[in-house]
Amino acid sequence: MNPLIAQDERQLEGIEVDLLLEGLYRRYGADFREYERGGLTRRLEAFRAQNRLDSISAMLAPMLRDPAFCRALCRFLLTREAGLFEQASEFAALRGILGPLLGSYPAPKIWIAESLCPEDVFSVAILLAEEANYDRSFIFATCSDEGVLQAVREGAFPPERIPRYEASYVESGGKGRFADHYVVRDGRAFFSDHLRSRIIWAQYSLATDSSFNEFQLICCRNRLPDFQPALQSRILALFNQSLSTFGILDLGSATEITRPAHQLTYQAMRHPGLFRRAGDSWTR
Repeated sequence: MNPLIAQDERQLEGIEVDLLLEGLYRRYGADFREYERGGLTRRLEAFRAQNRLDSISAMLAPMLRDPAFCRALCRFLLTREAGLFEQASEFAALRGILGPLLGSYPAPKIWIAESLCPEDVFSVAILLAEEANYDRSFIFATCSDEGVLQAVREGAFPPERIPRYEASYVESGGKGRFADHYVVRDGRAFFSDHLRSRIIWAQYSLATDSSFNEFQLICCRNRLPDFQPALQSRILALFNQSLSTFGILDLGSATEITRPAHQLTYQAMRHPGLFRRAGDSWTR
């Protein structure tokens, strides 16, 4: 393809994406405008192809006029699959930290931000059930999209994953039987009611909402790369406002943070992606 034509196509695609994202926000309040554009465009193209539309701009009319189409689009853009105790060594490191930390609080609070699959939430819930006083803990699981949140809240996973999840549970330092944390019924596996009993579910946008509590642990594992730098900076400032002194921030080992403009500093932790808030500043 002629380089000038290719450049023109990229510019047109960029305009199409801008218009679609602005329409999503203005019509439904779904804000993807500060998401990392390359990955978001690839997912939009995949959704376009799945729905046999000619272009991204052809998605604009049904998105504006058909709420069901919009819900399907938002869910497609957000939904991720992750394994239980994915990156098991990180959860093993968390086990050694959280017991002493949370044991000093009468009612420790944990925030799992932008929960996009059940495993995001229930990996942490299982860890807390084994390492802390779970019956005194409060887990706040949030997501920007209500439909995705409801799917996560269901807490279901295919039974064929049980052997793999059990192996990851053991690798993460599990102290009991993985079978105690789920039930199988009607051909599906569900995380246990005991795990659900301490989870509070809420729709919440990292892009627009404010701090709503103080937490001893915040998990937003491997989500920051989905966002543009300005939104990453906003989210880090939000977490700084929401994390108690000496609280733990888990961003996932796939996330590398350079010193942001608001000059947060981070206390070095043993495992990449884990940070401890120290006083009014953080030290890496």
